[in-house]
Amino acid sequence: MNLIDELQHPLVLIVDDEFLQRLPMRVALEQGGFRVVEAEDGMQAWELVQQERPDVVITDVVMPRMDGFVLCETVRRQEKWRYLPIVLATSLDDVISIEHAYQAGATDFITKPINWGLLGHRMRYILRAARTAQALAEREFELLRTRLEIIRRLGQAAEYRDNETGKHIQRMSHYSALLGRAHGLNAHDQELLLQASPMHDVGKIGIPDRILLKPGKLTVDEFTVMKTHTLLGGQLLDEEPSLLLRTAHTIALSHHERWDGNGYPNGLKEEEIPLMGRICTLADVFDALTSKRPYKQPWSVENAVDEIKRCSGTAFDPNLVRLFCEILPEILQIKATFPDPELSDTDCLSIAMLTR
Repeated sequence: MNLIDELQHPLVLIVDDEFLQRLPMRVALEQGGFRVVEAEDGMQAWELVQQERPDVVITDVVMPRMDGFVLCETVRRQEKWRYLPIVLATSLDDVISIEHAYQAGATDFITKPINWGLLGHRMRYILRAARTAQALAEREFELLRTRLEIIRRLGQAAEYRDNETGKHIQRMSHYSALLGRAHGLNAHDQELLLQASPMHDVGKIGIPDRILLKPGKLTVDEFTVMKTHTLLGGQLLDEEPSLLLRTAHTIALSHHERWDGNGYPNGLKEEEIPLMGRICTLADVFDALTSKRPYKQPWSVENAVDEIKRCSGTAFDPNLVRLFCEILPEILQIKATFPDPELSDTDCLSIAMLTR
């Protein structure tokens, strides 16, 4: 059974200020198996869209109070009506009017005089196409939601292995998105940062416990192994077609590079380091400094900011440090929004003992 068979009598909203235009259209559609409601102008039509929830809207262009273009724009501003088919019926056949119709959000248009015998077939074709597009979009959204959940869980798995506590991932990812906004990234790239940055340390999954969970200072050889987590993270996320996972791959590889070229794994310098990696480096370090760990007390915000300023031009991009200081009040709001649970001294001792 196809989508149209499931909806035997679709509801069509006809919008036209002239009764003699609506009447033959109503007759033709009812003969084709449609149910019909009518509106005399765009404002009345908008009320009926919300009340009756039609399956298709056919609207004239030139009407009092609200014309067909404005009706399209009004409907499209509501996310729930994104896939509602809107067909403009007009005698206007110039290119400018047609472009305006599509820009306003029209699905298609029919030109007057209308072929009444074909109208029902045309509406069913438009309705079938709209429902197919909606089904595909919903499937794509579900795939994206699943992918984001996998990313979140992999990021959490890496943090658990590293003995991180609380909401480090949430904080640093929101810090990253906020810093990206301050740098001028568009909303899409800010969202990429928010969703991809939790994967920055995913490569730690491949680091041996004796090194990753060592409570004391690492030896030179141990630190050499620890540094490979950037390469391991890059390998885990490599050759992915998704822009989201390609961004996570870039961040995993570059979030330990330094502005002065003394970072790892590739010793990149200044703007050779991808912007996403430079942003996540700063966000990650600030959260690490100001968070309590079983092996250390949190630094004060003032001391952490002073350290970041001190490392401007060596560890960090100087422009990002400047922007970070400018948006510090917003950073602190995020920090307050995702607080870590309080750890007692006994809790800290127990965690430290478990990691030995």
